[in-house]
Amino acid sequence: MHYERTPGDALRPLPATYRRREPEKTALHSLVHEHLETLLAQARQASVDNSGYPAFVEKEFRRYLDCGILANGFARLRCPTCGFERLVAFSCKGRLCPSCWAKRAAETAAHLVDHVLPEATYRQWDGGTFPWEARLFIAIDRQLLSDLLRDFLRTIFSWQRRRGRLAGLTDGHCGAVTFVQRFGGALNTNPHFHVLIPPVEDDRDGLFTPGASEDDRAQFVPLPPPMNEDIAHLGATVSTRLTKRLRETIRKARESEADRDDTLVATLLHRAVQLALWLPRSGPAGDDSTASDHGSDTPKPLCAKVDGFSLHAFRTVAPHDRAGLEQLCRYGLRAPFALDRISIAPNGNVLYQLHRPWPKPNSPRTHLTFEPVAFLRRLAALVPYPYQNLVRYHGVFANRSRLRPLLPSPPGAPLAGTASEKPQAESTPAPPPALAQPPKRHRYSWAHQLKRSLHADALVCPKCAALLRVLAFIANPIVVVKILDHLSLPSSAPIVAPARMPEDEFPLLDTEFAGDDFEDPDRRPTQPKNPQRPGWS
Repeated sequence: MHYERTPGDALRPLPATYRRREPEKTALHSLVHEHLETLLAQARQASVDNSGYPAFVEKEFRRYLDCGILANGFARLRCPTCGFERLVAFSCKGRLCPSCWAKRAAETAAHLVDHVLPEATYRQWDGGTFPWEARLFIAIDRQLLSDLLRDFLRTIFSWQRRRGRLAGLTDGHCGAVTFVQRFGGALNTNPHFHVLIPPVEDDRDGLFTPGASEDDRAQFVPLPPPMNEDIAHLGATVSTRLTKRLRETIRKARESEADRDDTLVATLLHRAVQLALWLPRSGPAGDDSTASDHGSDTPKPLCAKVDGFSLHAFRTVAPHDRAGLEQLCRYGLRAPFALDRISIAPNGNVLYQLHRPWPKPNSPRTHLTFEPVAFLRRLAALVPYPYQNLVRYHGVFANRSRLRPLLPSPPGAPLAGTASEKPQAESTPAPPPALAQPPKRHRYSWAHQLKRSLHADALVCPKCAALLRVLAFIANPIVVVKILDHLSLPSSAPIVAPARMPEDEFPLLDTEFAGDDFEDPDRRPTQPKNPQRPGWS
């Protein structure tokens, strides 16, 4: 070693650099463009009215095929110093693409930490599981999901306000930010909630109270922390209220079953919860928070399980740990699956790696095995409805709450009165910084999110470290092909394979094929592979 700028520089890893993602080379993209038409054709043949999947499900799959492909258009960036150029493909912004989902999760988490959540310790309340028999109805009934969440939060809020009244606090207000998840760790349909209820101070919960005047900031009054007995009582109350709601909704649904127009969706979601037939009944299938504890009766602190419902309130984040709070928000906003867990076996089956191994008598199970079309059926069942909000705001964080403008400003949040405004006259007193309203929310840029989440600056030239400039957004097919051909890059998108229907009846939704998703990985798939088909036209 002859020279180091600082001790240890030679052994440190290289800094993160931007590298264009190539979705057409991933296993998921290959599965979708090879088997999408087969999936849709089988769904149309299985439906009574030949309608197949809802239009939004097919739209999400087709948008994913166009996402990140340079042949569909791109932004052209150029370095003004050395002339280096970079092409950035357009994204689909859909709810199936893992990349777009991750960007949306990172952006929402950053907005919550920077502009919404005051500096305090936060407790996460998890409404982790619902009974197996109810998950189907919850997944397909958006109003039922909202009603269950409202009943869940009313139970927690009423408990907090009751403790406040015992402490002499008559005007206490609660708040919550809820992340709705519709999936489990095994690509199964498992709707549940992750709720952030602030604030907590020195491991003590509390309530917000209005200030002395309308312009004063809301004050925080601490309360004793919850005990195991409190969580057990809350779990029983939640179970009673939600069971009553579920029974009434399921009774009405069965009475009007003949009039429902989403029978195919209900059947597909029923196939997605067939995992319950294989797993032991001691733990929820696919719930990655408890998958490693199947069969364990050891009680957990601040955790309750009553009649198929679960409640967990142990995890907290320190007040100055804003990075930990952002990570916790991203956890609640995460995508249903990860690309690096999907692989294709030599026989054509799909292998999905579990986050935690499942216990088995002989050896733990680390992967699930699917036929290609069965795997896509799992993904189709996890696509949320259009315009279904997966982030909900309640209490003091609701838009119409009179206390929301009076909450303490998050640390580092930009305040009004920036350089874009004209300077005030000397006779006009400036408003105090604590009462300045934050500016209107603007979306974080693509480069900002990459730098914040992955510590990679995509706008820095790799040759001279100058900042790249956007020259143009190119969507004209003629210009796109000309540029890509000049750069020796693929100028046409991958071709979607036609539907391949078997001669005999296909095993799609029959109950006798309930276990086809968990077949032996060494068995060859019943659906033949497309032999030596090129990936590009």
